[in-house]
Amino acid sequence: MNTRKRRRSGFTLIELLVVVSIISLLLSILIPSLQRARKQARTVICGTHLRSLGQGWEMYADDHGDTLLPARLPVFSAGGFASQSNYYRISTGMKYRPRWPALMQQYVGVPAIEKPSTIRSRQNYHNEVYVCPTVQHWKDERNAAYGYNYQFLGSHRSKGGGARNLPVGGTEVFKTAETVVAGDSNGSAAAFPASMRQEHRNSSRRTRRRGNYGWLLDPPRMTPGSSRAGGRGSPRSAPDERHRGHANMVFADGHVSLLTLAQLGYQVGGDGRVLMTGPDANNRFFSGTGEDSSPP
Repeated sequence: MNTRKRRRSGFTLIELLVVVSIISLLLSILIPSLQRARKQARTVICGTHLRSLGQGWEMYADDHGDTLLPARLPVFSAGGFASQSNYYRISTGMKYRPRWPALMQQYVGVPAIEKPSTIRSRQNYHNEVYVCPTVQHWKDERNAAYGYNYQFLGSHRSKGGGARNLPVGGTEVFKTAETVVAGDSNGSAAAFPASMRQEHRNSSRRTRRRGNYGWLLDPPRMTPGSSRAGGRGSPRSAPDERHRGHANMVFADGHVSLLTLAQLGYQVGGDGRVLMTGPDANNRFFSGTGEDSSPP
């Protein structure tokens, strides 16, 4: 009698298959929801990072007589690394020609570069605030996750014996709610068809790799004489729609918005490449004035 009861207490093969099927069904429903929630969380964290950078950008201007943050300081000596004229003090020490995140790191509250170098121009960021969580391995300060609107807010590139657009005063940006400061960047890979882009590598210099020269954002409409993120002759850069088809962008008034390339004024070809110009290309969200001005 007891033996029969023990046999009846077990599961039959059919019952086990039913349980497994129910669990599989539940997982098929839950996993996509969890993945969407994870992506949404990364988008929110990215926006928080950019908001912190936007606040640092404003505080830099307040502390520098309303002079806006330059993308990078120019080369003042042909001696390169050997010349101390090209060294600048940031909050954590002396650094060779620091880029915009390192220049304003004391106002962000956490250092971008904890141990700055005078013999290297490329270092990894040491704090996650300077890195988008969706591409958390993009830590190189050159091939970075976040790019700066350098053309209109402070271009260090040379032109006519001086800097192309440096310094820029805060009064030159009077459409603060409509002026991009920085945002998710795809670097020079944006200029190539989506199918031809390659995965990011921190130390790479290949223009097709995502994030190459990502620390700078070119505006939507370029001219033949425009400087470009990678220098003369380089492919253009543009934002990266890495958040479910949108890019996080921080504006000069401090707000962050999720926008598509088209909403930002970029002309995108049928193969996904971002074009230099086109009938729909417009710089109103980059110029600082709300007008479709050409890059300086």
